Amino acid sequence: MKFLEKVRCWLGKHPNAEAFLWFVFAAACIAILVWFLLFSGYGDPPEFVYEQF
Repeated sequence: MKFLEKVRCWLGKHPNAEAFLWFVFAAACIAILVWFLLFSGYGDPPEFVYEQF
């Protein structure tokens, strides 16, 4: 708990760093969403097991 209080206090004194961290967090969430929707194969029809043999 003491560590979190120190971090919150430091971020309160440095609003630019806090804004940058929020931006990085939001960008990471958007990147994960884009990967999931575009590159993960979500929504592709299922492949039947018997066609692979």
